[in-house]
Amino acid sequence: MAKVIWRANQVISIETKRKDENRKENIYVLAQMINKAQLLVFNLFNKDNNWLDVNLYEAPILFCTYVTRQFISGSNVFKQKIEPITSYSPPEYLIDTLGQGHRYITLWKGMPEERKVLVMGTGGGRLIEGHIGDCRVIMPDITENDYETIERYELTNVRIYAELNERLFLCYKFGKNVDPMKDLIFNRPIPIEYKEYVDIMMS
Repeated sequence: MAKVIWRANQVISIETKRKDENRKENIYVLAQMINKAQLLVFNLFNKDNNWLDVNLYEAPILFCTYVTRQFISGSNVFKQKIEPITSYSPPEYLIDTLGQGHRYITLWKGMPEERKVLVMGTGGGRLIEGHIGDCRVIMPDITENDYETIERYELTNVRIYAELNERLFLCYKFGKNVDPMKDLIFNRPIPIEYKEYVDIMMS
């Protein structure tokens, strides 16, 4: 597999699982590189990595998030000869976690899968416009029951391999945009299906 270099507007497909993970089937997702470090992910998944007749201007968008070069180098990534969306503007609003410290959360207490996971921040988040260090606060404290805001905006967190790969697989599995990290930050119920994601966070 040829090495993929970051280039704005390059359309790629990404294998959603880790390279060292045994699996019965491979799930791929279509994405587009945006600017210097943002990835636009489409709600387009398949099992054969064949993307004939895809029109990204008509494709549903799953989310747009910051990623590290380590995510691209660590993942199985494939260039695709698909016309990119050249008029896309990344979201201006993001959710920033509250607090500078960290806390431990016990998940699935009393079950064989019980885990104690370290989560950054003191719980909850705020909505900002711009970027950390150069931003305007729109909502200083997003309440845990403000589902519309929480679902609508991405975290400021920069996503990495293999955390983002597992998130992408969970999006495929649940048939919608899910973000276990966001659920942890906002103290939401954590399904047992997130166990592999939590194990990746703990590794």
